[in-house]
Amino acid sequence: IRKNDTQTPIIVGGNHWSSADRWLDVSDDLKYLYDPAHNLIFEAHVYFDEDGSGVYRRSYDEEKANPYIGVERARPFVKWLKEHNFKGFIGEYGIPDNDERWMICLDHFLAYLQEMKINGTYWAAGAKWNNYILSVQPTDNYKTDKPQLKMLQKYLNTK
Repeated sequence: IRKNDTQTPIIVGGNHWSSADRWLDVSDDLKYLYDPAHNLIFEAHVYFDEDGSGVYRRSYDEEKANPYIGVERARPFVKWLKEHNFKGFIGEYGIPDNDERWMICLDHFLAYLQEMKINGTYWAAGAKWNNYILSVQPTDNYKTDKPQLKMLQKYLNTK
């Protein structure tokens, strides 16, 4: 890649679904990647359900969630980035809209990312995802926003 382009960042996803929580166990070896342009961005995923899959098969309580679960899950990845002076990005995160407590988790998580100066992208939106539990696709012919959207708008920019 660098023979043709020395400017564009290269985004490197982690191993085994890019879990931020399990980053040290499954993706620590990525610290040995060498980019002569010194422009790598490492990408992790964070979900708040018990197995970190983002499927959210059960209720908030059954998933053993807590208000800081997202922060707890992101912390190993963020610590790894800071220790190695790397740039990072959360490429996937999302919550269901079926329990207000997930919104509190999302708020704490996004505040933490903002504090750590790490951007991310929410999963998912678009017409294909209209009935998907994590979707932020508006309903009623685009008249009704999903509840997650208001929280996402609160954190549009990192400082």
